[in-house]
Amino acid sequence: MLNFAQIFIEGMLLSVFFCFVILGMLVYNPRLLLNDYPQSIRLSVPPKTPKETKLSKAIGTPFATLLVIAPFISTLYYDEISFIHTFLHPFLVFTIVSLVDLVVLDWLIFCLITPDFLVIPGTQGMKDYKNYRFHFIAFLKGTLVYGVLCIIVAGIRMLI
Repeated sequence: MLNFAQIFIEGMLLSVFFCFVILGMLVYNPRLLLNDYPQSIRLSVPPKTPKETKLSKAIGTPFATLLVIAPFISTLYYDEISFIHTFLHPFLVFTIVSLVDLVVLDWLIFCLITPDFLVIPGTQGMKDYKNYRFHFIAFLKGTLVYGVLCIIVAGIRMLI
């Protein structure tokens, strides 16, 4: 049986960690997350420098790995192993993280408040900083990608 309390706690803990890292990267240099900005903003500035690309990868790779692996590890503790449990647990944890990202980071902070630290120099006042639809579509794409990943991992887990 799914443990919804555990799913919620894991989702919220990963959400806090996710928000902390993303906001830290934005405060340090918003260009580190340039690939996550709307296309009109990306096209208005030069591409990432080699140093920015290297730093993005140095932070992003272990960060993404943790976010992906953590929900799957917790499925190992289920007494009853079924495909639906092994799929739903990490998928629901990811959905919580994605919803926090969408509502808090994207819609509230990025679109509504738009603090100066996330505005890339030379793009001040661009209308896509208020593009709620862009972030919702990114949320849907992420949900689809993670859903497929969860199906694959659940299938592998069932074979083990």
